[in-house]
Amino acid sequence: MIILSTLILVPLVCIRGVADEAPPEEKVTLLGMLLEWQYPESKFNGAEGSGAAIQGVTAIKSKAILTTPDSAEKVMDFYRKKLNVDAEGNNLGGKKGEQVKTERSILIQDVSDDRPSKLYVIAINEAKSSTTLVVSRVDGEDVTRIAWSNYREI
Repeated sequence: MIILSTLILVPLVCIRGVADEAPPEEKVTLLGMLLEWQYPESKFNGAEGSGAAIQGVTAIKSKAILTTPDSAEKVMDFYRKKLNVDAEGNNLGGKKGEQVKTERSILIQDVSDDRPSKLYVIAINEAKSSTTLVVSRVDGEDVTRIAWSNYREI
């Protein structure tokens, strides 16, 4: 009976893994994370990533700069549609007066005021990651800059 039990249990443990076995690590690449937020046909101007150096947490921090000839307003429209939010970052699609519950919070801030230069900040916070997009265009320049930064637990 012991031999029969061993013959059945050992292969099952080998096939299914041990109960204490950690789940496979998420495969995260800098360019893979950036592609999720890249504005269509924007020019990539370099990126960097490193460990986040938070005690007890395995995390990475990354940043990149993208440029596009499109206006800052057009870039902001793209990200609002992608995120399904209004100009302030409020979720769209809910009934008036009803709280929309999602797995993330979004803050959008127009820092431009009445100046000719445009500056917008989009902050996206999720349970294990945080993404910030800073969209800017200086009056007289021919490109809009998109500064992307990301913190992610892995």
